[in-house]
Amino acid sequence: MAGVLQGVTVIELAGIGPGPFCGMMLADHGARVIRVERPGTSGRFGDGGNRDILNRNRERIELDLKDPAAIAQIKELAKSADALIEGYRPGVLERLGLGPEVLHAINPKLVIGRMTGWGLWPQGRKADFPGQCRRRFRRRRHDAGLWRGVRSAARPVGRARPGGRLRDG
Repeated sequence: MAGVLQGVTVIELAGIGPGPFCGMMLADHGARVIRVERPGTSGRFGDGGNRDILNRNRERIELDLKDPAAIAQIKELAKSADALIEGYRPGVLERLGLGPEVLHAINPKLVIGRMTGWGLWPQGRKADFPGQCRRRFRRRRHDAGLWRGVRSAARPVGRARPGGRLRDG
């Protein structure tokens, strides 16, 4: 697909949340996006992931990032890539042996995009928490005030109402 990012190669270390969406947007604008997935996850949407809208316009490879051979393959890809995007918790990329120091030694021009589910990396107050953690998600909803006044089905109290006091009178 031709676009303004024609000729740009991006490695996306698959995750959830902003990473896949960012990869999709880059691919939509013409970048060659290589999505690196864990083995066995690309077919979870039925037909090889083709039904998942976030998978469009990109190449996919399956690598176990805990395997040294897979890490070597990522480093080989990084030699010719223009960017790498990832959405892991702070420190995960370094533990895998793919920290910025290592990748920039291989390709000094490589742009590394790091995203978390909880704000600025690495200094955000909740940056260490996984973005998909249910306990933290409940806390996040509570912080936003979205579920104030909503009761569980086990303890119904009148009708449930949203936290913003939306009523007629």
